[in-house]
Amino acid sequence: MLEAAAPKHGARVYLVSPTTILVKQTILRGTPPEYVVDEQRERHVREDDDSGIAGAIRDAVTGRL
Repeated sequence: MLEAAAPKHGARVYLVSPTTILVKQTILRGTPPEYVVDEQRERHVREDDDSGIAGAIRDAVTGRL
C-alpha cells in the first residue's frame, strides 16, 4: 500500500469574538514535520458568513490565504 504525502498546508480556526472567526493558514515544516502558523496569513470572517468561512478555510488549505 502506498502512503500518501501529507498536505503541505492546513488551517486553524479560532472564535475571537462573538461575531468574528479568525482563520490562519498553516504550513508543514520541521523534522518531524508539524503544522505551524504560516507567518501572518490570516483572514477575519463574520461568524454568520458561512460562505466566507468556507472560502477562507479553502484558501488556507490550498496555500492561497
